[in-house]
Amino acid sequence: MRNDVRATARRGAWLLTAGIIAALSLPRPAAAQELDTIVTIAGGTGISLGQGDAWVMSKLSPVFLDIDVGLVFDGDTSLEWTPSLIMELSGRVSVGVNPSLKRVWWFDRLSVYGGIGFPFFFAPFTLIGVEPAVGATYRLIPRLSLALEIHADVFFAGSDLPDAAILAKMDVSVGVRFAF
Repeated sequence: MRNDVRATARRGAWLLTAGIIAALSLPRPAAAQELDTIVTIAGGTGISLGQGDAWVMSKLSPVFLDIDVGLVFDGDTSLEWTPSLIMELSGRVSVGVNPSLKRVWWFDRLSVYGGIGFPFFFAPFTLIGVEPAVGATYRLIPRLSLALEIHADVFFAGSDLPDAAILAKMDVSVGVRFAF
């Protein structure tokens, strides 16, 4: 009788082990990444520096409207991937895009960030450059924030630049952010 109990216990342990292995081996549904979207609408202007008749000339930067779509993956609010649409509304009207990456630090309702972007104007002329930026947002209510950004653009290529010339801009923008 004792051997029967041992044999049953061994079979039970084997069946339990096999059941656990089988349960762990079952295919699980694929988990999709979570995506949070933040839309920022901001306007601004600043100062432009470039080569003119004199060695360096400065003028008011065109007034612009910037529409950003911030993408935050898996709830990691410290990184934001941000494709943007830029529209210059004064002087020569132009349209461009600015894909960028922002590193964000949160302090309760206030966030500050630093980022790097690669602006590219494509109509009616082309300009290609790089854009370091710093900014801050202040959350008014859970899905609405005020935004402030300072960015420096350096354009080094494009149909709107003379040979071996660059265009530098220092702009400030203010706007609102909507979290979805």
